Amino acid sequence: MRFLSEKITDHIVKSGAISEESYAIYQYGFQIGLEMLGCFLVSLFIALYMHMIPQLRTYAGGIHLKSYLGCFFCSIAVQTMILLINEYYALKCTIAWLIILIGTILILKVAPVENVNRELDQYERKHCKGVTKKVLTGIIVVSAVCTYLERYNTVSLIALTIMMVIISQYMGIVIFKFGKNRRR
Repeated sequence: MRFLSEKITDHIVKSGAISEESYAIYQYGFQIGLEMLGCFLVSLFIALYMHMIPQLRTYAGGIHLKSYLGCFFCSIAVQTMILLINEYYALKCTIAWLIILIGTILILKVAPVENVNRELDQYERKHCKGVTKKVLTGIIVVSAVCTYLERYNTVSLIALTIMMVIISQYMGIVIFKFGKNRRR
């Protein structure tokens, strides 16, 4: 993806749309965008294959792997695992809601999770915390609507996803602390 993002950025710089000084920013943005697009397309294919388009969700966590391919395959594996678990072992609505509410508190408590390669400054932490609050509020609203519409399978999927995000966040914190201590 880096190669392709560099080619795109080279083309845009040559066309004069951006300056040479902005090259690194645009190259990184294109790389992240291409990686997300690749992950989304494969996730969409898996959801189509499993006939689970309504259950398809994108979720984030706190583990940052060293390579795009590692992250890509880990994300796909986790997403597939969550869809399969929900298909065969859906949580009861009350248990799902308990996980959603407690999980929301736990996620908000530690958000954002930093990476050894990219520590956040105070402004970035505050901004990310605000975005996390908005996303979690949206998740609670969607969960309430799904409960009202008796879409309990979707509420279960949301709860399983919240659990995976919590696990990922806390693993990310451990990896971050271990990585910082190792660099010292």
